[in-house]
Amino acid sequence: MVGAVIAGKYRIESLIGSGGMANVYKAYDEQEGRTVAIKMLKAEHREDTEFLRRFEREAKAVITLSHPNIVQSYDVGVDEKGVSFIVLEYVHGQTLKDYIKSKTYLSPKEAVDIAAKVLDALEHAHDMGIIHRDVKPQNVIISDNGLVKLTDFGIARDATSTTRTFAGTNVIGSAHYISPEQAKGEEVTAESDIYSCAIMIYEMLTGTVPFAGENTVAIALKHIQEDMIPPMDVNPKIPSALSDVVVKGAAKDPQQRYPSAAAMKKDLERALREPHGRFARLNSPNQEKSKKRSSRSIMMISVAIFGVSAVFAIVSMLTGLFTKSDDGGFLVPSLVGKSLEEARSLSELRGFKLEVGDYVISSEYPAGKVTKQNPVNGAKGQEGDVIKVEVSSGSGYAIVPDLTGRTIQEASLMLSEENLSVGNVGYDPTSDQPEGQIIRQEPAVDTRLSEFEAVDIWISGNETQQIEMPSLVGKNTDTVIKMLNSSGFEKVWIRLVQPKEGEIEETVQQQSPAANMSAGKNTLVELWINRSNPGNYCSDIAVNLDIPDKERSVAVTAVMGNGVEIVLYEGRVKEGTQQAVAFTASMRYGGEYECVAYVDGVEVKRIEAKFTLR
Repeated sequence: MVGAVIAGKYRIESLIGSGGMANVYKAYDEQEGRTVAIKMLKAEHREDTEFLRRFEREAKAVITLSHPNIVQSYDVGVDEKGVSFIVLEYVHGQTLKDYIKSKTYLSPKEAVDIAAKVLDALEHAHDMGIIHRDVKPQNVIISDNGLVKLTDFGIARDATSTTRTFAGTNVIGSAHYISPEQAKGEEVTAESDIYSCAIMIYEMLTGTVPFAGENTVAIALKHIQEDMIPPMDVNPKIPSALSDVVVKGAAKDPQQRYPSAAAMKKDLERALREPHGRFARLNSPNQEKSKKRSSRSIMMISVAIFGVSAVFAIVSMLTGLFTKSDDGGFLVPSLVGKSLEEARSLSELRGFKLEVGDYVISSEYPAGKVTKQNPVNGAKGQEGDVIKVEVSSGSGYAIVPDLTGRTIQEASLMLSEENLSVGNVGYDPTSDQPEGQIIRQEPAVDTRLSEFEAVDIWISGNETQQIEMPSLVGKNTDTVIKMLNSSGFEKVWIRLVQPKEGEIEETVQQQSPAANMSAGKNTLVELWINRSNPGNYCSDIAVNLDIPDKERSVAVTAVMGNGVEIVLYEGRVKEGTQQAVAFTASMRYGGEYECVAYVDGVEVKRIEAKFTLR
């Protein structure tokens, strides 16, 4: 296919993806002058009526939809050989699945930000009468500039049609994310997409899926029969309210889930503001269990339970596993202060079951540790009895730092360290403070807030056009500079750092502002670049600075052009007149460089420095 021209204008450049139904090619639209993606049905399926119907449904769906968080469709048609094709927006980036793997799991804020965009896309599709039916991280693309795009409507259906998806052992949709009604072959609705999205959020927050098994059918049965372990039980850093939203979104009964994607998005965002709220809590996990199971499923479960029970009983007798009281009962172990995982293992070892009653704020016990148990340590119980515990969700509060005089990106980093975030941003063009500096904040410094709450800030100067910060970590320096210049960012500082193990030279190790954060064109973008040797050309630099009233931070940079400056020196200088700042700096190339001195981020002096080989 490479080199072929489709429909007289799409020149195939390379194969970029292959699924069960179709191949996806990167192509160049010679009429429009743009790169596109072309999806074409595989040769072995072109005579298959079912695959042809599915491909036609996808073409109909993508043409119907138009949303910034859905991969855009440009054209559909049939090539000269009678093969149907769909022309789509070409998005360069990585799948959410790969992104999760690269980070193990995502922070609550980042997971909610991504999920909100996917839910926006689903809300649009549902409004247009389209059910996706295969929502999963593999079908969400994170572009190089941080945009979130839902793709692959290959098994989408019109919401008005009667949609059944399970025939024998063939499940349409991905087993790890499939809704119970899809697995049972029942009618699929918008709530099915919401379930799959909840499973996807679970994976973002924990790095794992809630149900796994040896094969597709085993996993599908777990979606039907088993209760989900709340994500906060897997990752104690997850706020209880956010965990509740995920559990509600993945309720077994569609009627217990959110009635719309928009409703789920609203609660996700509320969970960040009210991390310990109970607004999304279901009455009882047992109410979610399906009331009907096939006789074969019950038999399989019964055999499994019998086998596990028998093995456990034998091992117990042989090893003296249980600690018995004098009258033959079992003594409840001490669980307070232990991690949830340790408490669960110890309880099961003694023959008890563990149940988490609630997550509570605790200044005595760190997040994830048991704070209270019932029955208490030493009480008598019987095999199979339940020990209910409360678990610490952390201190539950954070102290607001002083943000005045800082830039918005500095404030974002400072707040994230306290599990807080930037809230509303206001601007004051009448302020006499340097443009871009924070002049006011609410709440005030040292205020105690619940974790994950937001702090509002006011910035000196006028509001500038906001740009979504692209993801730069791991990318080559030259590529990153071109991306930032094309995005309109006017000032970039580069700091040279030693590469960590496994990192590549001349790639970005860290960035500020963080990916997906909104920033103005005049925002200072800071990059930490992996470079083992800063260079063999050196210069002895000395500059005298007036430091008024208190110790201040000082930086000296070398101007490289295109708004890029390399940081040569950073430090704190005490108060005084004509304070000397002297150091030796290195560069990769020799010659004259203009150097800029900054005090608390404000330019105060420029000098020339000559770098020579040493």
